Amino acid sequence: MIDAWGGWPLFQQLLTTLRHVADKHNVSIANVAVRYVLDQSAVAGVIIGARLGVAEHIAENARAFGFQLDADDLESVESVLANSRDLYQIIGDCGDEYRRRF
Repeated sequence: MIDAWGGWPLFQQLLTTLRHVADKHNVSIANVAVRYVLDQSAVAGVIIGARLGVAEHIAENARAFGFQLDADDLESVESVLANSRDLYQIIGDCGDEYRRRF
């Protein structure tokens, strides 16, 4: 998926950008990613993986709702994403492989 999206170097650039934004807001990279995805107009929710019985994940994941990305944050993330490929166009959406007709 990383190769299809844009390759390892671009992925590292995205992680570095997300780290910068996360440090600015005193949250995790995962919190920034969740906040960014939730702020997209076509998105109503995200699925967050958490290990059963590890309660600290609940509080950590909830931090995604305690801050907002500002214009500078969005610009820095989107400047990296502008160099990536659209995975939806490449692989389709979740379950698309079952709807394709051969």
